[in-house]
Amino acid sequence: MTVLSTELLQRLQNEILEAIARGATLKTVADLVCIRAESFAPGVLCSILTVDDKGFVHPLAGPSLPQKYSAALEGIPIGPSVGSCGTAAWRGEPVEVSDIATDPLWADFKALALPLGLRACWSSPIKVRDGRVAGTFAFYYREKRRPAELERRIVEKCVHVCAIAIEHDEARSRIHQLAYYDTLTGLPNRTQFQDRAAGILANMARESTVSILYIDLDDFKSANDTLGHRAGDLLLEGVAQRLSACTAGVAFVARLGGDEFAIVQVAANGRNEASALAERVIATISEPFELDEQKVVVGASIGIGYAQAGELDLAELSRRADMAVYAAKNDGGGTHRFFAEEMDVAMQLRRKLKQDLRSALAAGEFSLAYQPIVALETGQLIAVEALLRWQHPLRGTVPPSDFIPIAEEMGVIGMLGDWALKEACAAAADWPRDIRIAVNLSPLQLQQPGLVLDIVGALNRHGIAPARLELEITESALLAENVATRTALRELHALGIALSLDDFGTGYSSLRSLRAFPVDKIKIDQSFVRDIGRNADSAAIIRAVIGLAHDLGLRTAAEGIETEGHLQWLALQGCTEGQGNYISEPLSRDGVRAMLEAMDVVPLAAPRTRSI
Repeated sequence: MTVLSTELLQRLQNEILEAIARGATLKTVADLVCIRAESFAPGVLCSILTVDDKGFVHPLAGPSLPQKYSAALEGIPIGPSVGSCGTAAWRGEPVEVSDIATDPLWADFKALALPLGLRACWSSPIKVRDGRVAGTFAFYYREKRRPAELERRIVEKCVHVCAIAIEHDEARSRIHQLAYYDTLTGLPNRTQFQDRAAGILANMARESTVSILYIDLDDFKSANDTLGHRAGDLLLEGVAQRLSACTAGVAFVARLGGDEFAIVQVAANGRNEASALAERVIATISEPFELDEQKVVVGASIGIGYAQAGELDLAELSRRADMAVYAAKNDGGGTHRFFAEEMDVAMQLRRKLKQDLRSALAAGEFSLAYQPIVALETGQLIAVEALLRWQHPLRGTVPPSDFIPIAEEMGVIGMLGDWALKEACAAAADWPRDIRIAVNLSPLQLQQPGLVLDIVGALNRHGIAPARLELEITESALLAENVATRTALRELHALGIALSLDDFGTGYSSLRSLRAFPVDKIKIDQSFVRDIGRNADSAAIIRAVIGLAHDLGLRTAAEGIETEGHLQWLALQGCTEGQGNYISEPLSRDGVRAMLEAMDVVPLAAPRTRSI
């Protein structure tokens, strides 16, 4: 090989590497390789094919070959007798065919090549660093012959730069995939959603409307905690597939993160078409999912922000969709809501409530009320439940359903819960009889380091025996895949503190909870009690819960007893304890003391109420 040839090949390599460094596309680089190689080897026709991970070939470059020939190679599987290129890719080594007409490797493909005057073909595999064959580089000849020595040098250099170009393109594709696509579901991610949505808004026809739908799954956390994170991932993949099917051809869908998805839809009649799409999504998501031979059911809440072309920017539309999905959640989920101005007002009030909550404890705005709990068979007053109250200086009484979720979101629920426990213990120490006191415990509190020591410290400080304390926990706390939670519950129970499962029957997998944790009592949610005499299903659920508790040796307590009929029916079914306004409204600390001094048994024949 001459010095001139060596310099030309080095120049070829440098030119190709420079093109790669400049960011030229793989197609551009491949065409350049073929053109330069053909200029160094007159009479040669050059071809580059890629091989996908399933073993199919795809033409990448062949500027001197007829287009119909390259097109005929698309999607052909590699194999032991698939011409020169398919066989080279199969073997992972060069294949030289000096006579296409007679070589058995070309038996099924010579009819493509011979009419075009192609008589010989030499193909070399393009291997990337991990040893995988990512493509082939071929020289075609118009006469029967083998490659010359110079041509072998050319091919060696070209195969090398092609491998670099393919690896670079794959790396660029992976980076793009990671940057713009969700790795779990394959859907566009938040970054691509914002880019695409902004582009859609900028290019809308003037008469069109755009809708942004925010989708939040209902009960996903319960399913994820109950079945494990693998099932949770499979569930998200299934949701993504259904959303893609729902929106195919009519909208753009993305995963924003967690169990949140978004859809952008442009239509002539935005509100009606967005509503129809939302209903389709809710219907398809609510169908059961088969995950590892288990049926899982979740729902979807959807918030919709919509506007005429040019009316609102992406940030405002997204803000409106976010507020609307929050409203859909608050309405019970499984529905869709359009943004309305009153939602904005409600959100502003919520933000203000957050600000006020930070200083409310220090300002002495929180207090406890105590609702008596009686034995339904005897009427004996056996316990009280401590209920957290917030008396806002301007808004008045703020319901716990409003501020507890905010406190959990802000991370101050632990501070509130600690205050409530100490306050309840101080009150119980002041009462004339040793009745039990029930205190609610947030799932987030159970994950706090040192919780058990804090509870023991509060009991010791006020001389309260552990057996007098009853901690009410929700099913979501039991279902959490958290070692700290499980350890804390078992340590508390070992100390003699009773554990009560609150709102039983409204969660995801209550029977699993009863088997896995040391529960002493089941509380029947007031939503079931309220429907006694009106809903046969509620009555059946209550009977089943009482029967289950009896078989497991657990106590039962019904919440929300509002009528004599409720009380008599529950007592007849064998429910052991009850509370509600029919028995007594929540009392102040002094009100409990007065009741304990006045009576041991609460008369249940007629309504009894006493306000704080």
